[in-house]
Amino acid sequence: MMRLQTASAVLVCAAVITAQPAAKRDITFQDLPLTLRSLFPGFDSLRAAIEQGTAARLKEGENDHLIFYLLQSGRFTREARIEPALSAKTFEETGRIPAGVIRRISDFLSAAAGQDERLDYFRSRVHLTRQQISSEYERAMRSLYKKEFAAGRTDLVAWYQTRGHSSDSQIEANYAVWSALQVLRSIYPDWRVRHALIIGPGLDFAPRTDLFDDGPQSYQPYALADALLGLQLAAPPDLLIHCVDINPRVVAFLNAGSSRTLRLHSKAGDEEYAEYFLQLGRAIGDRRGNTISVREEILNRISASLLNIITERMTQPKFDLIVVTNVLLYFNSKELALALCNIDAMLKPGGFVIANDLNPDIDEYTAALGMKPVQARTIRIRGSSRIPLLDGFSIYRK
Repeated sequence: MMRLQTASAVLVCAAVITAQPAAKRDITFQDLPLTLRSLFPGFDSLRAAIEQGTAARLKEGENDHLIFYLLQSGRFTREARIEPALSAKTFEETGRIPAGVIRRISDFLSAAAGQDERLDYFRSRVHLTRQQISSEYERAMRSLYKKEFAAGRTDLVAWYQTRGHSSDSQIEANYAVWSALQVLRSIYPDWRVRHALIIGPGLDFAPRTDLFDDGPQSYQPYALADALLGLQLAAPPDLLIHCVDINPRVVAFLNAGSSRTLRLHSKAGDEEYAEYFLQLGRAIGDRRGNTISVREEILNRISASLLNIITERMTQPKFDLIVVTNVLLYFNSKELALALCNIDAMLKPGGFVIANDLNPDIDEYTAALGMKPVQARTIRIRGSSRIPLLDGFSIYRK
């Protein structure tokens, strides 16, 4: 079975109440509950090491996105698109960069500016020479080959905990959140959301697979607003969604502009997922085919700021709901404990956390923090005679 893993790099997304930057601070040793302090000798040194590691993994993740863009985009070349996993297999088997990749590198470096916003970003921000791009291709392909063709379950967990931070995002990742909100509406019919926080909202800028040249997309802030309004768990005048992320590119994208048109890309799924996909966006705007024009009042309710959820926390506001999908799998055990301490601190009493990692360590740390499990499920997005696509959700209450 294949578990949906659209990692949305340790991005942290939360709806801001005013146009001012969200108030935040570093976590301290005194912030940790007594039940967890023994895990963190030398806390200040550990925090500094995590921050350095986060910066390095963010840089590596941006280089991964460059390679995935270079292999798949049709904006700067007439060369055939190359599926990254297949390219990784060819490179591993031959030990050489394929000729098609070399031609794409040349076309990328010689392309004129102004053709594509992703091309301009990579050319202006990532600053890699031909030799450096080739080296990054080799590194990225070795890593991808290990993940797709050589990793067992234990190896795959370690792979996510050490790989570069990704900002990938897909529509399918929001289905688990919508399913969890349905459960909460059934169990707690009077519960309502005014302030919601998304940790790692995601930006489909240059994904590992299925890159579309019609521009980058961020789905989760809008999909969450649509779910809360469609399920009548929130009202438009009251709802605020703030997003936090470690990636300035994601934060800038979410804060830019006064209009947003979402273009939905999704493969066919099981009947329940198909129903979800068909109704997506109708509570927040005008949907025509697979395009959603989001209402301005919804756009004004979504904001974003930089935050490292492992080492920082927002001090205001407190949130009724915190959503964190495809983020926690990037953390080792200690990083996960710190992230959950910060999540707990930002949650209102009686508030809920929705995650899509079904991880026993999360249960252990949330219990130490006094958060109670509500429900957890595995859900199927699409069936297959060989490899079904699955995701899941877990719900905790403070």
